[in-house]
Amino acid sequence: MSDNRRQDGSKDPPPARSERIYSEQDLWYFRVREGDEVGPFRYRSEAQSNLERFMEQLKKAIAYPRPLRYTAYGLFA
Repeated sequence: MSDNRRQDGSKDPPPARSERIYSEQDLWYFRVREGDEVGPFRYRSEAQSNLERFMEQLKKAIAYPRPLRYTAYGLFA
């Protein structure tokens, strides 16, 4: 029997990337899996590029573990 649970134990599928980016009062944000909001950004494209950069930095952090710090400009090693 297959189990459709994600690693965090929930059965809900992860949000699509388009759902992670949203607008509130003419400003753009993105939401990470833990529910934290990142932003605001003036343009949707700015939020999208920052989300992509955030994801790439997380992938690198997983591949090469070392102490990381998160700033207003993103995740840095």
